[in-house]
Amino acid sequence: MAVLQPYPRKFTVAFAAIALLLFVVEHINGRFWLNDLRVYYGAGEALLKGDPLYGVAHGLDTGIFKYAPLLAVVYAVLALLPYTIAASIQYLLITLAFLDGMRRIDRLVREQLMHGKAASYPPLLLGALVGVVHLHRELHLGNINMMLLWLLVVSLERLVRGEDRLGGALAGMAMLAKPHFVVLIPLLLLRRRWHALGAAVGAVLVGLLLPALFLGWQANLQVHAQWLGEMAQHNAALIYTGGDDYRAVNTVYSFLHRALLQHFIPIATGLEASVVLAIIVAAFGLFVLQNLRRGTRTAFPFEFLLLVALVPSITLTDTEHFLLALPMVVYLVHRLVPKADPPGLAWLAVPALLLYGGNWADALGPLSAIMVHYGALGIGNMWIIGLGVWCWMRTNRAGPSVS
Repeated sequence: MAVLQPYPRKFTVAFAAIALLLFVVEHINGRFWLNDLRVYYGAGEALLKGDPLYGVAHGLDTGIFKYAPLLAVVYAVLALLPYTIAASIQYLLITLAFLDGMRRIDRLVREQLMHGKAASYPPLLLGALVGVVHLHRELHLGNINMMLLWLLVVSLERLVRGEDRLGGALAGMAMLAKPHFVVLIPLLLLRRRWHALGAAVGAVLVGLLLPALFLGWQANLQVHAQWLGEMAQHNAALIYTGGDDYRAVNTVYSFLHRALLQHFIPIATGLEASVVLAIIVAAFGLFVLQNLRRGTRTAFPFEFLLLVALVPSITLTDTEHFLLALPMVVYLVHRLVPKADPPGLAWLAVPALLLYGGNWADALGPLSAIMVHYGALGIGNMWIIGLGVWCWMRTNRAGPSVS
């Protein structure tokens, strides 16, 4: 197995042991709940029984299924098993996705963004430690973010190798699971990766049609309409302005509104968030066009990972979704270790990494609640993205054009 090659075998063994220890402790403490999985499992059961998928709670009172019907089809397989066994399989899949995903992320960053930097354990270990608080929550809840990140990294590897149809199809599968990843479509358009774009769209279409084999055409149309309605309702409020509902506190819209825009726009609206998103889209488009004009080598993989890292900051998500920024975290750590490049980077990067991965509630006590209230995680993520762009632009000048 690739994960057990001499490098990074020590990392793999160490983190596998930690995951196993957590698995045992969760069982001993009676906390092996994986409550997000209960929603997927419940949706799978509902599909098997012919019960409603959307608008009802699955497993928990707040367990509303917000994913594509195809995901319910996939989890219907696990729903045939006792829940404890299904939860153990989900836990194992998340662990494997993290172990192999970190190996792939580290290699991708070194080869594509760090000009072939030699493999070493310190950056890999530090990058994982920065994100481990989110991994712990992912394992505890049984979500699918780490598996989707693994899928996107494999997709990017294939795209870098010129295997556009396979890479695009894998990206399309991720888009189907979480439509947030449609942010990759404009990148494929700007880069004229037509085969990848076609494969991605094709994968999405196939994924939308497949449930009809189990539900029938009319029921398939109905559940997809319900899904879109659930998605729209879930993302209706993207700006946090106060109170105990912190679901939107880490979005870039919330940060900008509370830090600046509330002085000019007292009442937050969807229009405000739309304008901010439009500015981000325009800035990213100009960034890609500049890279195309300059013929910057390695631009495409950086742009791809940048978009993936942006997703939790521009959509309404839970904290474990910020695992999607792990490639940018690893890139920044590689810029710091063994020697900061550029000099002095640590003074800017370490605070950002602490905001992103330093909110250990049990250790910080009241400070943890303060960090949550002010959206420290979201600020840290945007800070990391900004530093990543700055570092990459400083060290990647015009070169042979590679799209």
